[in-house]
Amino acid sequence: MPTYDYRCQSCSQTFEVRMSMSEYAEGKKPACPRCGSSDVDRAFTSFGVLTASRGGSGGSSFGRSCGHGGFT
Repeated sequence: MPTYDYRCQSCSQTFEVRMSMSEYAEGKKPACPRCGSSDVDRAFTSFGVLTASRGGSGGSSFGRSCGHGGFT
């Protein structure tokens, strides 16, 4: 089940919620765990993705800068 990030418009709390893709598609919005408000918006966060390089060893989609295990 996917995890979605939300930000409360009332108290600015950022929190994660696990819900099915069908619940998300239906527009279900969770209540803020801090203040209970349902005035929440989806927060978009960035993340890194590890990929295999052509040589078959682990690498990072960000490139290699120091050669320590493929992480930068």
